[in-house]
Amino acid sequence: MISEKSYTKVLSFIDDISISEESFEKQVLLAFQRWFGIDQSYFWHCKDNNLINAATLNSPENLLEDYCMNYSGLDILRPNNVMHKINEKRVLGIFDIKTKEEYERSEFYNDFMKKYGLYNNAGIFLLNDNKIIGLVDLASSKNEKFISNDDFISMEIISRFLSQKLYKHLIPNENNQSSTLLNNYMNILSTREFDVLELVQLGHSNKEIAEQLYVSVNTIKKHIQSLFKKLGVNNRTSLTYKVNTPKY
Repeated sequence: MISEKSYTKVLSFIDDISISEESFEKQVLLAFQRWFGIDQSYFWHCKDNNLINAATLNSPENLLEDYCMNYSGLDILRPNNVMHKINEKRVLGIFDIKTKEEYERSEFYNDFMKKYGLYNNAGIFLLNDNKIIGLVDLASSKNEKFISNDDFISMEIISRFLSQKLYKHLIPNENNQSSTLLNNYMNILSTREFDVLELVQLGHSNKEIAEQLYVSVNTIKKHIQSLFKKLGVNNRTSLTYKVNTPKY
C-alpha cells in the first residue's frame, strides 16, 4: 500500500518529466535527484540485454569508460544477471541478488565500486513486451542516504511510466542516432565489417550474424576480432559503448 506522501512524490516526479525542457534521460536523472535525493545516476538504453548510450548525472571522471572497458561483465545488476527477478519486481538493489557478505567479497565491489567511493547500487529496469529496453542505475557511497522501502514502492510505479515514455518517444530517435554514430566508422571498416558491427549493435549472437550474412561462425569471429583491433577495444560491451558515444 502506497502512502499519501509517496503518492504525491510519484505525481511530482511525473510532472517534472512532463514539463522539463531537458532531454528525456537528463529529466529522469534530475527528477530522481530532486525527489529521491540520489545525486549520482546513469540512464542506459538496452538492446538485447546490452547496455548502450548512457546519460549520466554527477559521474566521476573516467568511471563510465572504465566500467564499459573493464568491469561491465562483473556487474551484479547487469540485465543478464537479473532476468529471473524481473517478473517479481522491476526495481532491484544489490542485496536482492547477493547477500551483503557475497557482495563485499565480490570483485565488482572491491575492484570497481570501492575505486570510485561507491557502495549502494540499485537498478530501475524499463520493459516493453517483457524485454529490458532501459535501465536507470542509482548509486551512492556507504554513508549516504539511499533508497527507503517506501521509495522502492514508488519507483516500481515510476518504472511503468518511464517504460512507456521510453518506448513511445525514444526508440526511433535511438535508432537514428545509432545509425549516425556508426557512420563515423565507415572510412576505417570494410563493408562486411560494417555489416557485422550493425548486427552486433542489435545484440545478435555470432551464430545469428553468420546466418543473416550467409557465412560461417568462424568468419564472423574473425570480423569481430578485426573490429576490436581497429576500434581499440577487447569485448562486445566496450565495442558497443565506443560506437554509441558521440565524439566531441
